[in-house]
Amino acid sequence: MSDFKAIGKAFIDYYYSKFDAGPREGVAALYEPTNGMMSFNNADFAKGAQDIAEKLRSLTFQTISHTVSTMDIQPTYDNCILIVVTGALKADNDPPMQFTETFLLRFINNSWLVINNVFRLILHG
Repeated sequence: MSDFKAIGKAFIDYYYSKFDAGPREGVAALYEPTNGMMSFNNADFAKGAQDIAEKLRSLTFQTISHTVSTMDIQPTYDNCILIVVTGALKADNDPPMQFTETFLLRFINNSWLVINNVFRLILHG
């Protein structure tokens, strides 16, 4: 899987552009429909595209913008792609906040889909 870095970068660019442009629940289509998982700031995880879309719809901000600072991409032994992102996000009129997000992608039915996703705001103080 020699092109894993290009695949990972293209996925992250697409994911955040779609998330930021809205509607944010549209990114749920990028998750494995039944078993894809997302956790957000240590809350119980959402499982499956429908639960993930509901979780994303429940977020209270109206506008958001992600800025990626770093992106580490590795292939896994079982042909998945692991991506760890750090950056800043700005929601509504709040000050920018630092975040980290991890994705595990698997190639299913000719598409790279999210199997696991963990998002965490980095809060100081």
